[in-house]
Amino acid sequence: MRMRVLLLGKSSLLGRALNVQAAAEDIEFLTLDDEPTQWQPADIAGWLAGLSPDAVVDLSFYHQQFQVLAPAAEALVQHSRFAEQLIAECEQRDVLLCMLSNTRVFDGSKGQPYTEKDPLQPIGLHGEQQAALDAMLAQRCRRHLLLRFSWVLDASEGGMLQRLMSQLCSEQTVVLAEEWRGNPTTVADTARVVLSALKQLDCNAELYGCYHYASGEMASWISFARTLAQELVSSGRIEREPGIEPVAFESQPAAAVEPRNAVLSGRRLLYAFGIKPRTWRIGLPELINEKAP
Repeated sequence: MRMRVLLLGKSSLLGRALNVQAAAEDIEFLTLDDEPTQWQPADIAGWLAGLSPDAVVDLSFYHQQFQVLAPAAEALVQHSRFAEQLIAECEQRDVLLCMLSNTRVFDGSKGQPYTEKDPLQPIGLHGEQQAALDAMLAQRCRRHLLLRFSWVLDASEGGMLQRLMSQLCSEQTVVLAEEWRGNPTTVADTARVVLSALKQLDCNAELYGCYHYASGEMASWISFARTLAQELVSSGRIEREPGIEPVAFESQPAAAVEPRNAVLSGRRLLYAFGIKPRTWRIGLPELINEKAP
């Protein structure tokens, strides 16, 4: 890769997956020697001046964006301040900026998969914050890439996948929301999409803007849970599949912060970048046996 790409958030599970896949193709990212535990806007200018990247991939708040059910208001403010400064610094230096988004920017009322043309109608404080950042990136940074994902699954403790696995391993009837739909996407597949898009942009393709990735198979939360339970039985984690009691989506905590319909259409990404969707089922067995760092 000819571009000098600065990866912020190398220690996140997505950052680690991205580094592993890049190394397999002899691609090396620029990284900070010691990443901060608290990302400070005042540090950004020094990083960009010292490393002189052509592009920045921002995964600094990945875990908060995709794995935390309800981030604290203070954490959302910290993310917003950091992202706003990063956007300004990259625009000033004409640096390509790649950021991630989630489906909380939609209210879930649409009956079909969401496309990039759908208006942002965020749900909850996290959704409002994410929608504001998405709009800011589009308005203030000409050379930007915004990749939006649905249900990103990794091995993080307390993350989306681990919360469900804990319920399934409890040997009790599991209460799950009906009619909650999305695109399960393993963290490895998420990394593949990010890396593939970067390689296209490295070829001077000015494919800036927002793109959705939809894994090869949408699922309801209950159907995903049943598949996950089967894998847990096959791997010996549990002896038998637990009973599942469907309940109204509105009765679950996720309803306050997640859209009922989190299904995305990935056609624009496929046509522009040639990135084909992959099914989440392929990577699920490896993922459930991966230990959290």
